[in-house]
Formats: sequence, structure tokens, C-alpha cells
Amino acid sequence: MEYKIVEYGSLNEFQKKQAVELFMEGFGHFMTFSKDEDLKRKLFLEIFHDSLFKCYVKEEKVLGLMGIATNKMRPLNFDYDLCIKYFGKLKGTILCKQMNAIFQTPVVKSENELYIDILVTGSKARRQGVGTALLNHAFEIEEYTVWSVEAFSNNQAAISLYEKNGFRIDKSKKISLMRFLGAGYPIRLRKSSGK
Repeated sequence: MEYKIVEYGSLNEFQKKQAVELFMEGFGHFMTFSKDEDLKRKLFLEIFHDSLFKCYVKEEKVLGLMGIATNKMRPLNFDYDLCIKYFGKLKGTILCKQMNAIFQTPVVKSENELYIDILVTGSKARRQGVGTALLNHAFEIEEYTVWSVEAFSNNQAAISLYEKNGFRIDKSKKISLMRFLGAGYPIRLRKSSGK
């Protein structure tokens, strides 16, 4: 059966939960603002941007997730009211401010550049072309001619995927807090259509 790539907003509730599970599988270890995994899942269900998250769906299952960012918007916006709803006034306020300081800071400057903010494939769907299909979807969005992404140096599988799809290392930040946390240092990769 063929796959399709659809926006998060068009998924049914069960599929949205699958998308959040993929996010938690790939990035949950970075989301240390709470130990309550169920509350984090509930929050993410509501704060994923409907159109900036693209989902690889096959046989009604979400097997891959990509969040894209422009010079104006990013796919994760920690809504103040939702943060308070799930984490209370004090913790919710702090959470909202700290997470948006990270996730709402622009990552590209140019209007023709698209940033791959999040890319994750389910563990059972790896090495089946899911990541490449999602990247190809990003490459087909007409108004963009430059794409960039960051990966940690310890994640050689991700770096290999990006290089296989035409990305080249642009710069590295060898002095990084993440390096001391065991993730390696951030490597920025770029691809250009040459237009």
C-alpha cells in the first residue's frame, strides 16, 4: 500500500497520538521540563502546529514526523494557557517562557530557506525510506530553495541520511552544553537547489 504525507491538522485523534509518540521516542529525552510523561503527551497533542508538522502515513499508521520552520514560524509553540492548564500557574508560566525562548527563536533568516526542525521515524519503520520521503516533501515546497537542519555529532544515522539527501556540513559548534550531556556537538547541514 502507498504512503501519503499529510499535515498534522488533518490526522484523526488516534493518529495525532501516534505522531506525539514518535516525537517522544525521538526527542522526549530532551523534554526534561517534567517527569510526568502523560502530561507532556497531552500538551504536545495540542501545541503541534497543524500545518508545520508533516506526517508520513501508511495503512493509517503514522510512521514518520517532520516539523518544518520558516523565518517567521516554528512548529512548536508552547501556548501559555495550555502550559498553565497542564502544569499550573507557576510551573506553566516558567515552562512557557523557557521553552518558547528555545522553540520560537527564528532559526533561518531568509524567506527562501526552510529549516527541518524535527525529523523522526518510528523504530519499526527505520531504513524503509520514511525519512527520505519526508525530506523530499520538504524539497518540493515551491517557495524554498535552501534547506537546513541540525544533528548532533553522535547521531551518525541522521547525518548519513541528510548527506545521502544532498545536505552538506555547513558548520559545527564543538563547544556545546549538549556535548557534555552526551549528545555530541551540533552540526548544521545545508542543501541548496542552486536557483
